[in-house]
Amino acid sequence: MQLIDQVKKIETYICEYFEDWDLDDPVEEEYLDDYQNISGASEEELQVFEKRLGIRLPSDFKELYSYKNGSKYLSILPCVIDQRDLTFSLMSLQEIENCKKYFQNRDALLTEFPDYFSSQDLENMHDSRIKPYLFNKKWFPFAQYCDSCYLMLDFDPDQEGQEGQVICYIHDPDQVIYVAKSLTNLIEGIMDEIV
Repeated sequence: MQLIDQVKKIETYICEYFEDWDLDDPVEEEYLDDYQNISGASEEELQVFEKRLGIRLPSDFKELYSYKNGSKYLSILPCVIDQRDLTFSLMSLQEIENCKKYFQNRDALLTEFPDYFSSQDLENMHDSRIKPYLFNKKWFPFAQYCDSCYLMLDFDPDQEGQEGQVICYIHDPDQVIYVAKSLTNLIEGIMDEIV
């Protein structure tokens, strides 16, 4: 099944099962109307975005953003991460750029925060696919949950990771968790959960 067909199935699912995810009714709240009015990013917009941020976006990411440049208040990425139900809405390219100005705009290793992370925490968080950072300039948030958790594209993976993998920043207690090897895998995982 094509990526966009899967996303459309997830949209339908969220509109039917929003209560299971503790969400507001997207039809009643007009989130669905707002979402349906969002167009995709043009090839040119995607190229300008890549140039400004100095990255090459994965093809599945471009495919998704060519379909919808963000999702406003509609949570189109309902994920189970670390046994937590998190419903992410897609950020627009503009929102990603704005977010990068204050979040993931510097490099900071987890070890730079000894007041927050004990050596036990660091050991528990160790994942050979993700470098041991809390903040990394090469992590790009693209979907958010409650302004405190972010799905991010990782352009600086560790030895066993791969460029463009999806990781999640969870706030309070802060941690960074591996989610999927690509956006396609993330969406396939959501499909497996909801079908």
